[in-house]
Amino acid sequence: MIELKDVQFLRSSIDAISSFIPEGNFRFNDKGVHFRAIDRSQVLLVDYLIEKSVFDSFDVEPAFVGINLAELSKIVSRALPEDRVVLDLSESEFRVILKGEMERSFKVPLIDISEGELRIPEAKYDSSVEINARLLKEALKDASLFSSSVMLRVKGDKFFIESKGSAGTLNVNSASARGLKVKSREDVTAKYSLTYLQNIVKEADPDSGVLLELKTDSPMKVSYSIGKSEIRFYLAHMLL
Repeated sequence: MIELKDVQFLRSSIDAISSFIPEGNFRFNDKGVHFRAIDRSQVLLVDYLIEKSVFDSFDVEPAFVGINLAELSKIVSRALPEDRVVLDLSESEFRVILKGEMERSFKVPLIDISEGELRIPEAKYDSSVEINARLLKEALKDASLFSSSVMLRVKGDKFFIESKGSAGTLNVNSASARGLKVKSREDVTAKYSLTYLQNIVKEADPDSGVLLELKTDSPMKVSYSIGKSEIRFYLAHMLL
């Protein structure tokens, strides 16, 4: 049985994943709860570990089980701000208990998801950009005015976000952004799906940082914190 007092943390974690992957395998062990899966279009890989220390109590037998994330997201969204969440795993079902002024118990059947062990893409990134989540989200909203894709560029210590379509062109120079940190061994130019990228960062705390790791014409790694844990996304690039 697992207990967590921070309902918002769990809600954000599930929503960040279920935006892309409606069902997947969770691994429960002495390290915590680990989720790794690739979306159906094989454009995005999600890697997420909630360490054991994050939970208020953690007593569960090691298990590798399939869970419907879309249904789990609906259940957790029903939690009230003061509720505590208890997760209980049996051989055939996953139970979610919301404890507050009322105690509500939801049961979700476990599902069989045939999936081999996914490997994290091996890559040596040429540039990394740490940027405020709020500023990044706003820049991506601007980019969506003109295109469904976005170009990310790193030139020296400067980071640019660009989009271009028949209705117009956007160029965002974030050099003056507060807290921006750019590290680069060489310049980078890469193109990505704007919809995917917006959904990736939607659960990032606006006041926190998002780390982008980039290489020209290569998949990008996007990392940020959800509560006391870090979620990582690997997003395939688009052809220029």
